[in-house]
Formats: sequence, C-alpha cells, structure tokens
Amino acid sequence: MKNRFLWLLILGMALLVGCNDDDDDDDWKRIPQDEFNIQDIAFEVNGEQAVKGSLQMTVKNANEAVVNLKNVIPGYAEVPVDVDLEKQADNSFIFVGEQGLTTPPAMMVRSDAKPVIMIVRVEGKVSVEGKVSATATTKLSEIAQAGLTGDWNLLNKIENNDGIVSASPLFLIWSAIDKEQPNMENAANMINLFGSMAVYNLLNQVTFHEDGNITAKYWDGEFTMAGADDNGVLKASHEDWSVSPKNLAFWYARNEMLYIVPNINAILQQVGEDNEEIDINDPESLNAILEKLNEYNIDINAILPSIMGWMTTGIPVKYTKNGSDLKISVDKQMVEPFMKALLPALEVLQVKLDEILADPTNENSFMIKMVLGMLQIEKLTDIKTIWEQNTAEFDLSLNFVK
Repeated sequence: MKNRFLWLLILGMALLVGCNDDDDDDDWKRIPQDEFNIQDIAFEVNGEQAVKGSLQMTVKNANEAVVNLKNVIPGYAEVPVDVDLEKQADNSFIFVGEQGLTTPPAMMVRSDAKPVIMIVRVEGKVSVEGKVSATATTKLSEIAQAGLTGDWNLLNKIENNDGIVSASPLFLIWSAIDKEQPNMENAANMINLFGSMAVYNLLNQVTFHEDGNITAKYWDGEFTMAGADDNGVLKASHEDWSVSPKNLAFWYARNEMLYIVPNINAILQQVGEDNEEIDINDPESLNAILEKLNEYNIDINAILPSIMGWMTTGIPVKYTKNGSDLKISVDKQMVEPFMKALLPALEVLQVKLDEILADPTNENSFMIKMVLGMLQIEKLTDIKTIWEQNTAEFDLSLNFVK
C-alpha cells in the first residue's frame, strides 16, 4: 500500500510539473503579432536608428517565428526573416535569424532567381507586453562584393607625355573616325587635364561597404581647382573633407558590372535639409524644373527607358579591377540615351552664346571664344555632328587606387 501511495504521489507531482511546463510553454502564444511602426520601437539598421517602416512578427511555436521588415531595409519593400525564439527568465523572448536575398536593393521591387546578393540578419528581444528592441544588419554576399569592398582613393597624378594626358583621375577617350574632320580628341585631352584638377579638389575617396552602402569623402566648400607639381602629382587646395552619410546610395556587382542604387527618398530628404530654399514636397518646384528642361529642348523621353530600367537594377557602370587599381567607366552605348536627350539643348545654348559674342562689351565674350578655340570647334552644335558622325570610341572613367 505504501509503495502504491508513493508511486501515485510521484505520478501526481509529475503531472503537476507537466501542467506547469505546459503553462510556461504557452507564453509564446502571448507574443504580440501586431504590426509595429518602426519609430515606436528601439530598432537600428547597420548601427543607425531606423526612421521608417514597420515590423511584424508571426509566431509559429515556442521556438520559431518570422519577422517581416516592411520598408525598413533601404531598397527592399519587404524582407521576411525566419528567426529562432528563446524564452528568457523574465518571460520575454530573444530572437535571431538571417535571410539571403537574391534581388539587390532597388527603387522598385521585382523578383528573379539569382544567386544571393544580400544577407539580412535580424536579432532582438520581444516581451509578451509588446515591448520590442531589435537590430538589423545587412551584408553583401562574396559574389556581390566582387573584391571591391573597402576604401578607394582617387588617383592623385596626371601623367602627361608631350602635352597628351595618358592617365588621370578623370579620363576621357573620345576618338575620331576621321581625324581630318572636326572631332573631340583635343577637347578630351583638355578635360583630362583641367577636369581632373577640378574633380580631385571635390572628391577624395569612395568607400564600398560590405553592408551595401557607398560613402564618399568630398569637399562641400567653395569651388577651386587642385594644383599639380612638375611631376603631375595633384594636391587639393584644402585638407578638410566631409563624409557623406550612409543610406543615400548602395552598390553591388553582378556579371562584371557595378550597379549603383540611389535611395531617392533619403537623397531628396538630404537635399531638402541642405537647401532650405528647396521644398521637395512642392509640386510647383517640379513644374519649374520641367519647364526649364522644355526651355532648353531637353528630350526627357529619350532617357525614360533607361531610367525605368534603373528602377529595378540600379544604375549600371563598367568596372575594371587590376590589383590596387580600380577604373569605373561608361562607354558610348551607355551614354547614347543621354546624348540624345541633351544634344538638342546645344541649339538653344548656341543662340544664347551668339547673343553674348555679338556684344563686344560683354566680359564673357573672350572666355567663350577661348574655350571654343581650346575645344577646336566653331559652335556648340558641332558636338552633335561629331557625336553622330565622327565618334569611333567614347569612354569616360574615374580612376582609383587602394
């Protein structure tokens, strides 16, 4: 009898403990599955406070859930991440998980079956009362980084052989089919010289971060030209450089191309903050821009197909990495839509220049004549003829070193 009573007591205690465990296990069912505004919770993306979007958790069981990030990761409208749950002593739950994304960040969402481009990791803590704190980090896959991650300094030297620039930070090749006809080869040489001196004073360094961000060291002061010594080594006119904030532009590499993905909303917000006279929400400002484009006969329709393509891929540019050297460039085919859009504006600009040149008292007249002479063209409209009829090769590049 005593043994039977002992066994009944043990069985009862086991059932009691089992019931208590079941009650404890049910706590996961009380985790809120509402959609939280990201501004109402403690949430960081790559170390910075998230400013828009929402988070929603779908709990499967005591050990698994899905955290859905909507408009939180720049360039992605929605990122569902499978996470593991672990109950804590205070009845809250910590969660952690990561998701590989096959689509790169873009201004519009699309889907395609490609290798993983971006890896998103999310971790945090949620209480049954609805208190949430979390962080999300992004990382480009090794394939998408393509060995480009890191700091790249703008080339600091102009190599000049008998007046012909052979290497420079900004380098333009615009060769002619027929060198006896008007062409832009001399103009390209002038751009390589003076354009590089201008660019070197404005841009110091570009950094491709492994989280997909692009940042740059740049000069935001008064425009001046960099100097060069007898050996062509460039020196900026200043030593202070500003650093662009994160989340303005992103990057990834695919199929031997480098794609730049601007975060339009963040850029417009930054422009609005930096320029108080610009109201990015004012429709009249947009109308004023469109009217100005029409005034100069700029053909927006010529570049719309390219822009629409960028909305899903980012802006494509060519890149060539050779050891510690990096060349980022565009060729004639890539520039063609923009030339078609801009070339009609040359006729309007030429009319304005003719008015200035007709007035000998205008202080700009001499400068205009000098520039046209250096370019070895008589009128701006000659550029249209050269582009359409006498261009063998066009390649515009920025050159960097590690």
